[in-house]
Amino acid sequence: MRRKPTSTAAPANPDAGLAHWISRVLKQRKRAAKELRPESVHDLRTALRRCLSMEDAHSEFDPHPDWKKMKRAAKRLLKNLGGLRDSDVLLEWLEKLEVAKDKTGADLRGAIEAERANFRQEAEDALKNFDQQKWKSWAGELTPRANSFLPDSLELRYVALERWQQAFERHRFSMRSRSKIGYHRTRVALKKLRYTVEIFLPAQKMKWGEELRQLQNLLGEVHDLDVLWSKLISLKPAVDREAKAAWKAAIGAERKERLKQYASKTSGKASLWLQWRQMLPDGQELERAAVAELAAWACFRTPEFVHQQRVAALAAELFDALEVRGFTVGMPTARPRYIVQAAALLEDIGRVDGDKRHHKNSYRLIRKLPLPVGWRPAELQLMALVARYHRKALPQAKHKEFSVLASTFQQATLLLAGILRLANALEQAPNAIRKLHVDVTLEGLMIRAYGFDGEEPLLSKLATAKHLLEIACRRPIVITPGTAGAPLRAVEAKEANTKSDAA
Repeated sequence: MRRKPTSTAAPANPDAGLAHWISRVLKQRKRAAKELRPESVHDLRTALRRCLSMEDAHSEFDPHPDWKKMKRAAKRLLKNLGGLRDSDVLLEWLEKLEVAKDKTGADLRGAIEAERANFRQEAEDALKNFDQQKWKSWAGELTPRANSFLPDSLELRYVALERWQQAFERHRFSMRSRSKIGYHRTRVALKKLRYTVEIFLPAQKMKWGEELRQLQNLLGEVHDLDVLWSKLISLKPAVDREAKAAWKAAIGAERKERLKQYASKTSGKASLWLQWRQMLPDGQELERAAVAELAAWACFRTPEFVHQQRVAALAAELFDALEVRGFTVGMPTARPRYIVQAAALLEDIGRVDGDKRHHKNSYRLIRKLPLPVGWRPAELQLMALVARYHRKALPQAKHKEFSVLASTFQQATLLLAGILRLANALEQAPNAIRKLHVDVTLEGLMIRAYGFDGEEPLLSKLATAKHLLEIACRRPIVITPGTAGAPLRAVEAKEANTKSDAA
């Protein structure tokens, strides 16, 4: 379960929280300002990237403007430190490579050191202009919001799955293209996945955090070698053909060795990519994770989100009861239960622009959401329509978004929106509805609501709310208190009449 976004609970691992990493940024910035050593620059950049990883995940859910402000500040400082860090890395490579002991190596070293002097000044200016008070204010404002997510929660496992998908697509492209840009983009995506796992999924970090780091380092060294080669071929005066061939062979051998190691760990049935995917949500867990991710997004945009959670629970229970009685047969989707749950959780997000016509605003906002993993565009459209019809006018042919649907999706909209309307009304009961039970009777559908007292004003609200579901099920619906005697179901009534006739 998620906590409310106002929670101030500390994360399970304090060393993985936003407060820790902002504190590290402040500490490492102070250390780097005193002495710009490669270690201090590296540690500061690492802390900044951790903060960016947290921003990247949390801003998917939380629209608070301070997330973007922190992101801009962190990226600006990273950029100002990047040239100095790259120069230090290249100089380290010149110490390692045997070929670098020649005249070309000395010339290359001199060129890089000259650039480094300019990058150093740029870094010093950025550290001097660092706004420490802003970072402290972001820690105070954003830390409680970041701590509203529990480590290893379903929504964070879903975020990790998205990062895995992005990185895996980059990996597949790089394996096909064998291009420098392909490997570089894979490394960047791997870094995002690694930080997401290390920060949010401590259980997964223990299992494959080290492997992620190794792959990232291998591709990082490939990138360093590519940058070193580009520096060499742009060197003035130009390197002679013989020296260039020697350097190309040396750099190519180092590069080939690292790509070989990377391929051995990521190819075939034993591929680390496939192993990691098996530890992330799949099947029914993926469906629940997608709904949890949507709920986390809606939570920051819905004033009374606890109400929406209760509505979603009632909608899911009512769907299950109708499914048992055969009323969900012929659905054009394999995930109607998750669609109506998600629609219940997101139905009021349109209130961010005011209460008036918020159901239509909710529809538009849902349509703009990224497609959940495994979903089809038509399923996201169905969820948006179900949320749109949770109140006010019933679906009609004059509504363009409804009229263009195939007949099976129109019927699904009627049924799921009917369930949602009734769930919203039941949630208004003075006492919480504990259980719902559906019976098919000679008169129609009998819904027994345990906790419903059968009194006004809820009775009248239910009479109105059930109308769309009656249209979808093509039979009248009677809602009674769960403690009241329920009429005989159709089969039981037939058996009783047969016995009476025989007597």
